[in-house]
Amino acid sequence: MDDKTEGIVLQSVRYGDTSLIVKVFTRTQGLKSYMLKGAFNRGAKNRAALFQNLNVIQYVEVGNPKSHTLGYLKDAQLAMVYHSLPMVMNKSAIMMYVSELLSKTITEQEQNEALYDFIVSSLQWLDLVEQDYAIFPLFFTLELTRHLGFYPKANHQPGWCFDMMEGAFAHDYPLHPYYFDAETATALSDLLNVGIDEASRRPLRLSQRRELLDGLMVFMRLHAPVMKDFHSHEVLKAVLE
Repeated sequence: MDDKTEGIVLQSVRYGDTSLIVKVFTRTQGLKSYMLKGAFNRGAKNRAALFQNLNVIQYVEVGNPKSHTLGYLKDAQLAMVYHSLPMVMNKSAIMMYVSELLSKTITEQEQNEALYDFIVSSLQWLDLVEQDYAIFPLFFTLELTRHLGFYPKANHQPGWCFDMMEGAFAHDYPLHPYYFDAETATALSDLLNVGIDEASRRPLRLSQRRELLDGLMVFMRLHAPVMKDFHSHEVLKAVLE
């Protein structure tokens, strides 16, 4: 029996008239890329619709699974069926944001099961929750920095700012422009080291959410250089009111 690989589709790009090139973040092998020939053909076994961004799929690898070259797969199927994410506009906007965020930051091929499990559990939570999920992009971004190795240091004191370059709260404002002021730093501190259910109950004004999201994009760019040309957070600010 062929061993199944499970992974999250991070990106799919049409190649030619009928094929796809797909990037999949797998649980056991890290980031993998595959060619799907004939994915747009009528009657194709590996249909293009299966490879929408953030779909969690299972499949069988064809060829050498340890190879870092473009591979092939077969027998693809959904490992998790979403109930609301593709249908609810605000959730679709969040999915677009998460998809771009992951495609910009997951660039290494190494296995990272903890990161994989975090992404899947977060998507499951967002799919099932019916309200109070506007905080999700902030929570997800912060927790992603934990897995990427630059989670903010939880050393907040009343009146302190947050120095984005140092990744820590500070008594004195830095000379550079990359910081949260004392009020926004307090809001950031309230989101650190809490679960998504608790984070969703934190009372944040729309203006605070937007300021935090803009600031976290700056924070990500400072510590994850591949974050250039990131745009989907602007859509989020328009729909998550």
